[in-house]
Amino acid sequence: MTIREVNSKGKDSPISLKDEELVARARENDQWATEEFISRYQQKAYAIAYYLCSGDSEEAQDLTQEAFLKAFRNIKKFRGNSSFYTWFYRIVVNTCLDGRRRRRRRERIFSLWKPGQREEEPSQEVFEEQPDMGEDNNPMAVLSGKQLTREVRKALMFLPERQRVAFQLKVFQGMSIREIAHVMGSAEGTVKSHLFRATHSLRTVLKDWVVR
Repeated sequence: MTIREVNSKGKDSPISLKDEELVARARENDQWATEEFISRYQQKAYAIAYYLCSGDSEEAQDLTQEAFLKAFRNIKKFRGNSSFYTWFYRIVVNTCLDGRRRRRRRERIFSLWKPGQREEEPSQEVFEEQPDMGEDNNPMAVLSGKQLTREVRKALMFLPERQRVAFQLKVFQGMSIREIAHVMGSAEGTVKSHLFRATHSLRTVLKDWVVR
């Protein structure tokens, strides 16, 4: 249901409230505000979860729902030090990362029942070059304009976790360096370093796609 108001002709019409107003209403357990938040942010939250879950739509749906529940349970803790959506997206990212860690723990336990199988560890290679990543630079610019395929998503999974998250938020979600820093709880310089190293790794793995 969308929050509505009565217009000058006596008919109700949808209104667009700022996030701050919705937060105030949601803190008072306003059902309209809750439903408006879901409507406003569900698609973006699911998109973030989808990429962080490597395209597993069912897992992404479950974790998106879990993130919304966490946000509503903790909405009174939101102090407005950042925009609401970066606060919420941080919850989405952390929920997805926690979910993946739980899944990896289960997989390790199950792998004990299958002798001879070992889980591959993502590459932890560290690069010494200094990042040169401007605010508006998109790391995807060094890659070809071809549509991302399953092979690209597989390549992303071999990146260290924080590099992968920063890259996905920048490339797939179009977030700024500052927004990513808020979401990840990192300094902007650290985010730039993650992006630089992720791009360097992907250039190597996807060398046939790199723009020359």
